[in-house]
Amino acid sequence: MVNFFPSKVAVAPTPHDVLESHRRTFAARVSEGTIRPLVLPYHLYGIIALEIYLCIPHTNRPLLYKARWIVLAGIIWFELKTLFNTSSENMAVSFAAGLFCTFSIVLSLNWLVFMRPQFEAKRVERSENYRGDGEDSGLRQRGQTNGNASRSASKDGKEGSQVAQKGSSEETEYYWQSYPDNIWERISWVIDLVTNFRGPAWNWQVPNLPELPPFVKSKLGEPITAASRRDTSSSGIRRFNTRTELFRAQIPRFITGYFLLDLTKTLMMNDPYFYLGPNPYPVPSYVATMSPVFRSIYRQLLSMAAILTSLEMTFLIAPLTMCLLLGPSVLGLRGESWYYPTTWGSFSVILNKGLAGLWGSWWHQIFRLVFSSPTTYLISKGYLNPKSATTKLIASLLAFGISGVLHSGGSLSQIAPTRPWHPFWFFMLQALGIVIQMTLATVFKSVIKGMPKGVRQATNAAYALGWGLLTGWVLADDFARGGIWLYEPIPVSVLRGLGYGYEGEGWWCWEHVGVGWFRGRGWWDSGVAI
Repeated sequence: MVNFFPSKVAVAPTPHDVLESHRRTFAARVSEGTIRPLVLPYHLYGIIALEIYLCIPHTNRPLLYKARWIVLAGIIWFELKTLFNTSSENMAVSFAAGLFCTFSIVLSLNWLVFMRPQFEAKRVERSENYRGDGEDSGLRQRGQTNGNASRSASKDGKEGSQVAQKGSSEETEYYWQSYPDNIWERISWVIDLVTNFRGPAWNWQVPNLPELPPFVKSKLGEPITAASRRDTSSSGIRRFNTRTELFRAQIPRFITGYFLLDLTKTLMMNDPYFYLGPNPYPVPSYVATMSPVFRSIYRQLLSMAAILTSLEMTFLIAPLTMCLLLGPSVLGLRGESWYYPTTWGSFSVILNKGLAGLWGSWWHQIFRLVFSSPTTYLISKGYLNPKSATTKLIASLLAFGISGVLHSGGSLSQIAPTRPWHPFWFFMLQALGIVIQMTLATVFKSVIKGMPKGVRQATNAAYALGWGLLTGWVLADDFARGGIWLYEPIPVSVLRGLGYGYEGEGWWCWEHVGVGWFRGRGWWDSGVAI
């Protein structure tokens, strides 16, 4: 972004000046036809194509199943084309546009190559079973809502029988739903499959989530384990058993997050680094007094605070709207509280596992399925030994490599000059950091065993923090260059209303919405522009 303001002046441009420059550049490039805004539904065509293909049964159609390679090639072509010619005048949306393109490719690879959802995937579904209907009614209800009732009965006969018996005396029945025969059930099933990142209530859910609650497992005819009775998983992710529990835990987090966003945004906009990237402009006095090392640490920690808060607020939208606002009466099982566990793990996993615990258990696991599925596939095909150190190394490189590609896509689609290879570099450095820590732990195993637990935990935490600060500037600088922190996360700012923002800011922050209608070459590429 600093390239847009090459003149050497004594005072840095304001965030408003930078935003206006970005909008003018974006508008000019759209007029030239070199880029286009993020347009809905056009930008979703790749995912829609994936869902349409998955809605066509192919378990008994070998040729149709082989056609997935043609579908995959078409999706990759479309997403790459979209990646290189899409941006937005909203900095966060421009980043999201590129990330969505790369994620669509990775997600399509997951469901078309590495996993076989029509053959193997199933989800927990629920139906209302009225008291007094009897066992036959319970079985009939299950058959109506799951077109694969006969196949499921043969595959999960024990569960199906127990569910039906319990369904005769319970108002709500839970059952495993494989790929349905009924078209409307199938559409719902496929959309849920593709849009469900962590997989709660699916048989492929990521391992960090808590197990299904006991009252669900009992109706599925499954044994109630000690782990299912615990509301918190081994990594520290919490399950909510009632909507009241979710309300009491998540509403305060949302309110706190709102004010933290206000604080981080206000602090960032007072330092040109956060909306221009590294630059020679004067900085605020409190930043100028810092040594270069502490200044870098301060900026990295503030960037991390903004990332964490922004992600948490984004992830809270689903439970607050789907569970608290709409609820089970509208959405059925997808409105139940246990379906929305917390996002972040416990800090104890960092203390006990260091950098590997930070990324593997504490950090959000939204993309874990697509990160791990290539390795799982290679193991299932016999190409890798699941117990070998080489497999662990390959798994780490693949996971962080995919993450790097996703974030590089976001960097690539921004208007401001960025370095798209930096996000990839950052995530590969995390894999290197884990390898170094594991190697050191192996070499000094006997020494480490003799250390008190508190010392080992402090060392793990120090290593994770130290490696993060040693490498974090790579990602933080690229975020700042792209101007991603110029996005406005909240409508009303208390701090800026009280005069703590830059000159010209006030209480109301959403004076420029940036949403309109985009007319393309035809109806197929026209739509709502963001």
